[in-house]
Amino acid sequence: MTHWVVVGAGTAGCVVARRLADTPGHDVTLVEAGPGALPDRMRGASFFDAVAEPGRVFPGAFVRGRGLGGSGAVNGMLATPGDVRQYESWGWLDAADAFGRILVPRELAAETELGPLDRALLAAAPDTAPVPLTRRGGRRVTAADAYLAMPPPTLTVLTDATITRIVLHGGRAVGVELADGSTIDADAVIAAAGAVGSPKLLAGSGVVVAGLGEGLRNHPAVPVTLRLGDDVDVDNHGLVTATLLRRGDIEIVPLNHLGPDNEGVAMLQVVLMTPSGRDDWPRLNLGVDLAKELLAHRVFTRLVTDISVGEPPAGIYHATSTCAMGVVVDDAGAVFGYDGLYVVDASVFPEIPSTNPYLPTLMLAERLAERLAVRV
Repeated sequence: MTHWVVVGAGTAGCVVARRLADTPGHDVTLVEAGPGALPDRMRGASFFDAVAEPGRVFPGAFVRGRGLGGSGAVNGMLATPGDVRQYESWGWLDAADAFGRILVPRELAAETELGPLDRALLAAAPDTAPVPLTRRGGRRVTAADAYLAMPPPTLTVLTDATITRIVLHGGRAVGVELADGSTIDADAVIAAAGAVGSPKLLAGSGVVVAGLGEGLRNHPAVPVTLRLGDDVDVDNHGLVTATLLRRGDIEIVPLNHLGPDNEGVAMLQVVLMTPSGRDDWPRLNLGVDLAKELLAHRVFTRLVTDISVGEPPAGIYHATSTCAMGVVVDDAGAVFGYDGLYVVDASVFPEIPSTNPYLPTLMLAERLAERLAVRV
């Protein structure tokens, strides 16, 4: 029997822990620093309500979910798979099969849930489309809900348990140490703490690999803030967005509201989905021009009384690639130069997916779990 410790019960951690625990010959301890089951208000329509729940995000520049479900408990619930050709260029020819194994449900919002910017964008740009959301019956469903419900006896889940370091012996991961000083022995350890948490944990445990913690990628964005007319009816606890407009490399994301603390304020986020680090600004500026063109449409002029084009960042928290495959880990997530040590989360993407990374992260975890089940 191979005993695994998985650090982090977020999007990828829940997937890999359950898939390994379901495989004969493996048992798993999944350790999460944050709390367990979600309070009811985190199941609702608005991610602003979810983020506001005490203790459910980590401190820092990036909004990162804390507790079972990780960032999938506080994100916008947008579930888009991205471009299969990008995954094929990485050698991930099994991406389509891995997407097919994802257990997190997706559904479109009901028409009655659409906010004023959703409706305006659909009217102004016919190529706008409703976007699947990670919900069931109008309620948020996280990876923890989908993968940890009724766990097998080979899976133990610990919450409110902070891991301070991975215990290494002679270049092999042999367990983890918790903040209370206790340890959990393991045959293998998987870091699944995200693109910020995993490299921090590895480095703090004494792991030395060229490129560790480098190569952070994100989707750059420009916020176009809108003041809505007093007569515009907006539910500040309703869906923040339920539609997307994608043209080339640019995505226009309508935010119907910015939460109850920003009454009467909405936003169009102009997001560059394929950043290169070289020509990002000119392409973003073209996206801003597109947003201005849309806002000149009569459906928007009826809603909006003031427009302000801001500076990035615009609240896009899509961190990836800080333990990149081919640099820090191999194609199964194994850390180069170490035995029994793996990373399975968005940090191992070779480059940032050209879409919202939640669904691709679930896919990544599905495909790596299949590899690890036969590797150790």
